[in-house]
Amino acid sequence: MSGTTPASAVQAGFAPTLLAGKVALVTGSTSGIGARTAEQLARAGATVIMNGRSEALGRKTKAELEGLVPGGRFDFVSGDYNRPEDVERLFAHVRQAHGGVDIFIHTCMPEGGKVGPFMETTRAHWHAMVQGLFLSLLECCHQAVPQMLAKSGGAIVSYASDAAKVATPGETISGGALAANAMFVRTLALELGRHNIRVNAVTPSITRGTRTYERVMAGGFTKRLFEKAESRARLGVASAENVAPMAVFLASPLASHITGQVVSVNGGISAA
Repeated sequence: MSGTTPASAVQAGFAPTLLAGKVALVTGSTSGIGARTAEQLARAGATVIMNGRSEALGRKTKAELEGLVPGGRFDFVSGDYNRPEDVERLFAHVRQAHGGVDIFIHTCMPEGGKVGPFMETTRAHWHAMVQGLFLSLLECCHQAVPQMLAKSGGAIVSYASDAAKVATPGETISGGALAANAMFVRTLALELGRHNIRVNAVTPSITRGTRTYERVMAGGFTKRLFEKAESRARLGVASAENVAPMAVFLASPLASHITGQVVSVNGGISAA
């Protein structure tokens, strides 16, 4: 059984004028789900600002996406969304070069993030996970919201994980940080609704075509854990191409009355 959607079908999903005139920023978009989200946003007509730690990888991915989306408008700004000064610089560039952000999509992954039993983790690991999976979202939203207020509306989408909803052995730290991520999204949506700013989250599970997949399937505890998850994917294991359209949908006018939601895209692994 395979639930993987052919790339050509995904590419045909959104009208090329759906997001015309919109400025979209995607953090962590040099590979995996972030890169595929940047691609789909551009296919829907948005100007897309990409972000990642590696200048070389960012330029390479930007060139690849420009080849995949003829006429697509891409920009790239290097920086680490775990560093407040880099976040400030990133959003200052968006304001100065593009007039401010309409759509902000946060793809988070802490440096050195790993899965394992709580008693095998360290204080440094806890701090890195909370910073990467939760505090980075707060830093970015604190910069994004004023720009959206100035434009009388906008959309925020946080990529989290089903670990925010489903207790899983080995994901004690990441699950806790991601649950905070999800509750922040829900509550921020209530605060910002009167300003026409919608806030939602997308929670994948194990996802092929990502660096996280390669890392956790390399062997040991994580490989055994996620092989069990894969075996429960009733629609087949999702790929990055399968996950990205949900974020684009939630950021688009098609979801004009959807806010404060945390939506799973997991191939049927669970009904969280």
